[in-house]
Amino acid sequence: MKFKSEYYWFLIFAFCFFSFNQIQDHIRPYYNGHSIAIKYFLGIAPNFFPGIGLPALFVSIIPYFLKKNYPNSWFLKNKHLTANLISITGLVGWEFMQISGKMWFDWNDILWTFIGALLFQFIWTITPQKFK
Repeated sequence: MKFKSEYYWFLIFAFCFFSFNQIQDHIRPYYNGHSIAIKYFLGIAPNFFPGIGLPALFVSIIPYFLKKNYPNSWFLKNKHLTANLISITGLVGWEFMQISGKMWFDWNDILWTFIGALLFQFIWTITPQKFK
């Protein structure tokens, strides 16, 4: 059985989604410690993990939408950059939407979204060509 590249990227997405979910729903609400570093990590993790995981998901999805109608497009040839642009736009946009609502806007969340996106780019760079 041949291991498809979509599985590789979906595994990264699944790991990030699982980590996000566990921290958001099960660890952060019940943490009663006094460590500033742990509190900071628990605060930014819901932005950091999607910064990695969403582009990994989009890298698998983009070819299905573009391959038939736009086989030579820049967006398809650079699907890793396209995926990162889509996810950063959505995640940063969501953070700014929180200004007007009853949620919490934080510049650290935006910073860690970009750090997650950079980590995704690093993962893309070190990934063997057969999984790209």
